[in-house]
Amino acid sequence: MQYSYFDSIGKSISKLGFGLMRLPKISENEDAIDREEALRLIDLAMKNGVNYYDTAYFYHGGDSESFAKEALSRYPRESYYLATKLPGSYMRDNNIHTQELFEGQLEKCGVDYFDFYLLHAVNRDIMKTFEADKSYEYLTEQKKLGRIKHLGFSYHGDYDFFVELIDKYKWDFVQLQINYYDWEADNAKAYYLALEERNIPCIVMEPVRGGSLHKLNPEARAVFDELGDASYASYALRFVNDLPNVMVILSGMSTYEQVEDNLKTFNEGKPLSTNEKEAIEKANYFFRRNFAIPCTDCKYCVEHCPANVDIPACFSAYNEYNKSRDTDDFKRSYIKIPFERQAHNCIGCGVCVSHCPQQIKIPDNLKKVKVLADEKD
Repeated sequence: MQYSYFDSIGKSISKLGFGLMRLPKISENEDAIDREEALRLIDLAMKNGVNYYDTAYFYHGGDSESFAKEALSRYPRESYYLATKLPGSYMRDNNIHTQELFEGQLEKCGVDYFDFYLLHAVNRDIMKTFEADKSYEYLTEQKKLGRIKHLGFSYHGDYDFFVELIDKYKWDFVQLQINYYDWEADNAKAYYLALEERNIPCIVMEPVRGGSLHKLNPEARAVFDELGDASYASYALRFVNDLPNVMVILSGMSTYEQVEDNLKTFNEGKPLSTNEKEAIEKANYFFRRNFAIPCTDCKYCVEHCPANVDIPACFSAYNEYNKSRDTDDFKRSYIKIPFERQAHNCIGCGVCVSHCPQQIKIPDNLKKVKVLADEKD
């Protein structure tokens, strides 16, 4: 296993981090964790040197933090680093304060301290909630007390505010969405370089963009197939692993095979060759040309949808159609979504938009899905 070491952090941390956001589930359309299988995945990761585990208040319908306690309490506390996050949108919508949430998370995770603690999904709007509640000040005090070892934030906002934020406060690390698709298309490169210039370690989330850089489309897959039999995901992981200021790369692993493949990638730790870099650029071109809706299946929108529309499932079916243009395949996939959770149930309220890290115009895109679903054979 590859490890990173930053003087400002003072710890050897596995470059591969286990994101507890997409654990195996009992049912495809529910959040309930298949605990037996998920524990098997954690054990495999721990056995092979993965020591960074990332959870959050919302993940798996609020059950991910409890699962983290169940899984990690079986190991010595000093053998792993645990990260979780303060949910600003939940604070805003429910008038709950930082202290109450933080204390509850310590209990829920079964720990006396968090190794890494983040303000979650920060943007201009969410930061207003954190500042009104003096979250940074409270958490800084907890850090002095040893209940937080390292304080940072994850970000989903505009670049100008990002720079303002990293200069206004002292941060131990920052978590960003970085992958070869977003590097140029969504300006991830500029965000990364801003951290590198300030010597703030970077944690990478969505390196495979919610799995889409593993699925790809036929033209993009063909480019990688010419190089050999390495997984498509491995190229995405190696792309961000080559960035020198990256401390941890989070992967939301859902299957035993995914854990094995990622372990292989980080055990080998091979930098990308010139040919591989060119292949990534070419595959990215083919993928971007076919990509429809940039949903990463984070489900933040679903948690706040008053109509309970399964937005990621609707978009996934639509994106598959966008690659193949096979209407029959789309309808076979779409009909698997429960009728009461399909796109036609959207009421157009727009609540989902404010919770979308990708800033997708969700109601507008659900209308596209509905139109396609309503087409007569």
